[in-house]
Amino acid sequence: MSLRSKLSAVLAACVVTIPLSAVAAQPASATGGSCGSGYNFLSSYPMRYGDAVGGSLDLYYNPSNGYNCAIARAKAAWDGVAHHIKVMLSDGGSRIVRDPALNSTANYRYYAGPVKLYLKNTCVYADGQLTYNGDWYRTGDAAFGVHCG
Repeated sequence: MSLRSKLSAVLAACVVTIPLSAVAAQPASATGGSCGSGYNFLSSYPMRYGDAVGGSLDLYYNPSNGYNCAIARAKAAWDGVAHHIKVMLSDGGSRIVRDPALNSTANYRYYAGPVKLYLKNTCVYADGQLTYNGDWYRTGDAAFGVHCG
């Protein structure tokens, strides 16, 4: 095999190997959290403290099983430094799911959820909250009584 052929083979191997190793070395996204397959994105609601936005509450719906799903996420710049991220999903009455559970001492720093609740033909009531530098960010009632039906 000529020197030129050997160099071509080595370069070709490097081109294939380098991108694969670069992808494998990437850290997983900490802003994750997923409802799973079959869930369609509905809306995103900002978690606010005054005019400042610290993250979002994302709502999803699975038309095949009638379940809604909610995830509260800190904005990417605050991954790992936000505190007490919480998410709640309800029918506006007694059916409520939370992450973390009520009175829990859990201190999520990236996202809370997913939480899922059967809400077919029912309005969604959801809330997302987090703290950052002592300020409390939340969706408030922006996501109360939404996506009815």
